[in-house]
Amino acid sequence: MYEDGEGVSVLAGMPAGPELAAALACVDRPALNGFELVEVAKAITRQIAHDQAELLATVAEIAYCPLGDETSPAQRTDHPTEYAADEVRLALTLTRRAADTLMGDAYTLVEYLPAVHEAMRSGHIDLARARVLYEETSALPEAVARDMVDLILPAAAALTTGQLRVRLRRLVIEADPDAAAVRQREALTQRRIEHGLDPDGTATLAGRHLPPERAATAAARIDALAAAAKQAGDSRTLDELRADLYLDILNGIPTDTTGGGGGVELVVPLATLTGLSAQPGQIKGWGSVLAEIAAKLADQQRDQPWRYTVTDDSGAVVGHGPLRKRPPAGLAALVRARDRTCRAPGCRTPAHRADLDHTIAWQDGGPTTPANLGVLCRHCHGYKHSEGVTLVQPTPGTFTWTTRLGHTYTTRPEPP
Repeated sequence: MYEDGEGVSVLAGMPAGPELAAALACVDRPALNGFELVEVAKAITRQIAHDQAELLATVAEIAYCPLGDETSPAQRTDHPTEYAADEVRLALTLTRRAADTLMGDAYTLVEYLPAVHEAMRSGHIDLARARVLYEETSALPEAVARDMVDLILPAAAALTTGQLRVRLRRLVIEADPDAAAVRQREALTQRRIEHGLDPDGTATLAGRHLPPERAATAAARIDALAAAAKQAGDSRTLDELRADLYLDILNGIPTDTTGGGGGVELVVPLATLTGLSAQPGQIKGWGSVLAEIAAKLADQQRDQPWRYTVTDDSGAVVGHGPLRKRPPAGLAALVRARDRTCRAPGCRTPAHRADLDHTIAWQDGGPTTPANLGVLCRHCHGYKHSEGVTLVQPTPGTFTWTTRLGHTYTTRPEPP
């Protein structure tokens, strides 16, 4: 409640801006329960986005201010002034890099993608999501980028930055597959290894701008070797095993390869495989890849088990099964194909690394059917069973979570 006794429910419908800022200033946090505090946190987040948008608009104006002082008239130049970022750097006590980033955000969002800036100003999305929208569309022609932003903005607030990137990358490839292929070939010329010491005394060794099909198969091999070592009784965690195997292989240390090479889970439209379409494929756990990459990876794995997935016009999975080699995985395979990732809000753990869960527990009479099964990673599976959390599946593949503080969130699987 506020200090005058009014409930916080009014915050939910209040637009970001001066009115919301004034209302938040009256919040009496010690008098609020957990449900109400979450509502306040959501309102503060909207207000922060609004204030950040106002800051960006102000910085963008500073870029066009001519030489002057406190007595100068409000004039603007036709083009940004050369040292505008330094004016901001000195005023806000920023590093040069931070000031350049702020100035870049201001130009990009205020002038290049005004719809994104307005979405921030209204509190619909925050700066982190706004940056993703720019970064993932920056290689597109301005008109195409704006159209794509208009297409995805309504859903952006309900997506994590990771989910937003995955969806945008698919849309960017679909918008112009040929241009996407050119960009990838150019980026591959920048492939390299990066290394350095971390603040805690450990080290980082990573590859950048690698061919996605080779990186995915390499990671899958490490996953398979780590899983085999764990199954054989190794006490290290899977993450520790993956890291140690990575270094052992690079250092030429003999490694037990009985775990096999590992397989990459690839989803690719039949039309892409037959060369009739340039629709992108998707490497599970990685994201969308060009049609030619998907076809190459499929060819490399022609001796691996193949499965088909049938979808309706809306993208909902209506059938799934093996094409050869392995016996039908049945219901579990259908549910994993439908859900694709853990069905907790914001979680992107691939289905093949997650548990298959009865929404209504089997011991409580829950049936083993698509309408009562769902994919949950180990962490989210534990969260589901924690005190105060409930999960229902109103329709197959749609999951509604109620948190321990009474808030509800609904997830639906991404279309293939």
